[in-house]
Parts: sequence; structure tokens; C-alpha cells
Amino acid sequence: MNFQTIFIVYIICELFELFYVQRGDTINAYVLNLLRLYERGTVYFLCMHPSFYALIFTAVYFNNFSFLIAGLLILKVFDIILKLMMLDRLVKSKPLGIFALMLERDMPLNFSLKAALSLFYTVIFYINFTA
Repeated sequence: MNFQTIFIVYIICELFELFYVQRGDTINAYVLNLLRLYERGTVYFLCMHPSFYALIFTAVYFNNFSFLIAGLLILKVFDIILKLMMLDRLVKSKPLGIFALMLERDMPLNFSLKAALSLFYTVIFYINFTA
């Protein structure tokens, strides 16, 4: 398997997350979409992040554990953990702490902001494996 094929799969995974997992025009709509996925089960929720697994597969397949890949893995792990912590607190009706401020304001989420983050991950992924 060559890098181009894996890179295309990674882009498809990022697009899947962008259009399916990160749906919502506001923060509350985004969190409600995440909550809908989380209520189906934690394993299902974790499976909805295929770019994380594609990143791990690529790092192992090419035996490349550079600083950039480690950084991307850490960012993705923290992203998933923070989402799980927030959703668990919502489901169990626990105090939300810092998440409460975010949900109170119900700020609009710009599609270009979410797309920029996916593009950032993809560019860093590409730079790491082609440099």
C-alpha cells in the first residue's frame, strides 16, 4: 500500500468527521449531535473518529513516530477525551464546570473554522510523511 492511497483514506475520514460528527451551526447544536452519537454507546462514539485510527495505522505502517505524528495523536486524544468528559457530565447531570460557560452562550460555529481544523490536521499529516 502506498502513501497516496492512505492519504486519500485519511482525507475521507476527516471529511466524514467534518460533515457527520461535527454537524451543527451553533455550539449547542454541535453538542446535541455529539450527545446523540454518545447515547448510542461509547464504543460507537469512538468509532465515529476514524481519522484517529487512520493516523495510528499510518504511523505504525510506515514506522514513523515523529514529533508531528505524536503531536497530532495527542491533539486527537485530548479532543476525544474532552468530548467524552463533557458528554458524560451532560448525561449524568453533573456540574459542567468550564463547559457550562461555553454552552450558555450558544455561540455560532462557523463551518470554515471546523474545516480549517480538519485542513490543519491533513496538512500536518501530509507534511510529516512526505518530508
